[in-house]
Amino acid sequence: MTKIAMMTAWNTDSGVAIHAEPIGKAWIQMGHELRVFTFLRDDYHGEEITAEDEPFVTRCFGQSTGTNFLDPRPILSADYDFFIVQDLGMLPKNGLAKIFPLIKKKAKTVHVVHDNAPSPDPAFYQHDWDAVVYFDLRQEGFLKRIYGETAHYIPFPCFPRRRGDKVEARRKLGLPPDRRIVVVFCRRSYQPYLPQLPDPDLEDVLFLVLTNRDIGADYPQTRVRREVFFPHSLFDQYLFAADALILHKMSTAPQEIGILSSTAYQCLGAGCPILAPRISDYFWPFEQEVLKYGDRRELRELLLDVFAKGGRYRESQAAAEEFVEKNSAENIAKQFIELLHTL
Repeated sequence: MTKIAMMTAWNTDSGVAIHAEPIGKAWIQMGHELRVFTFLRDDYHGEEITAEDEPFVTRCFGQSTGTNFLDPRPILSADYDFFIVQDLGMLPKNGLAKIFPLIKKKAKTVHVVHDNAPSPDPAFYQHDWDAVVYFDLRQEGFLKRIYGETAHYIPFPCFPRRRGDKVEARRKLGLPPDRRIVVVFCRRSYQPYLPQLPDPDLEDVLFLVLTNRDIGADYPQTRVRREVFFPHSLFDQYLFAADALILHKMSTAPQEIGILSSTAYQCLGAGCPILAPRISDYFWPFEQEVLKYGDRRELRELLLDVFAKGGRYRESQAAAEEFVEKNSAENIAKQFIELLHTL
């Protein structure tokens, strides 16, 4: 049994939590012991809390951009052999640095980097990590230059394969049973993206925008749902109910390297076809797994292919199944364990 502590976002809708949670839960299923140290409930990384905390979770610090608070006592008093930090930039770095020598005395230390470029903050580099992990190959260049052979690549994990009953999911969500439904994800940094309507081929399509912001519905076929509390299980119900999912997330600037879309990794195993913009850096690892459009015309064509279960749809579904299996939380968790045991 391996004893692991992880300092990370947890039970929130942040990409860091979407990375950490499936890996951590896989470790527990594998028989390892896990302790999670995470953000305070009134100062956390993300927009919403997605679940109640498990017994192994302790909330003892705030964001570096918020309170910058750290209670070191739970971290120093816990028993673990490996100490993993997820996304150091959001954590109280200087406070962690003060207790880091004590952590190093009893545990090997690993930093999972969620940054897409070198940090300009000198405090980012004050910790002597035994290993640094990255999950986007575009991070490799700058991390290898900084950390050398200490930097290791382990892919981003997928949420597991799961299926639901479309009729039952629509009944629970109060959605029409006899219409094509396209969910448009519009939370965090995702923008609403809708085909120009009306269109003779899309007249019977309902575009359901899921958001936690105040946005208007521009077209008759559009319905906006403002979901404030958004657990993963509720999101799955929408995926089971939908015929397709649009993830319209663009890079913030052309010169920036976009970090991966964690939402895509969360959704891919649910069996709902995903459509995303071709030029977005956030979806670069996906080839056939995600259907990519260049403009509204191509988006319309892809939707029609999905509704007809055409060739592009079948190819993407088969590729998604293979991708989810290859990058399952179990496989990624095992790669972490293998790395830990080499330190």
